Amino acid sequence: MSNQAIDTFLSKIHDDSAGLKGYNARIQFNFTDTEDTALVSFDGNGAHIATDAQAPDCTVTISTENFKQLTTGQMNPQTAFLMGKLKSKGDMSHLLRLSSILAYYK
Repeated sequence: MSNQAIDTFLSKIHDDSAGLKGYNARIQFNFTDTEDTALVSFDGNGAHIATDAQAPDCTVTISTENFKQLTTGQMNPQTAFLMGKLKSKGDMSHLLRLSSILAYYK
């Protein structure tokens, strides 16, 4: 899987990992328009696409365009969730933390 939206997001984190502030989790992103998936592992000092089969802490379902809007600050994560543009399964606390990470990297 190579999703440009995820690659751009990970590049921002690679350039400046301060926005993670020690966050450790695995978030799976399911893209509704392309049927791509990306399991992103946040390790406190960076993030990368995980290739192992370990289960995610949270799964986010979203379109590629809406994800791009989230990562550029054009869409608020809470609004996207309330409008049904972003859906989540698993530990919701990770969705709240992801919201602050997205705000930092917009």
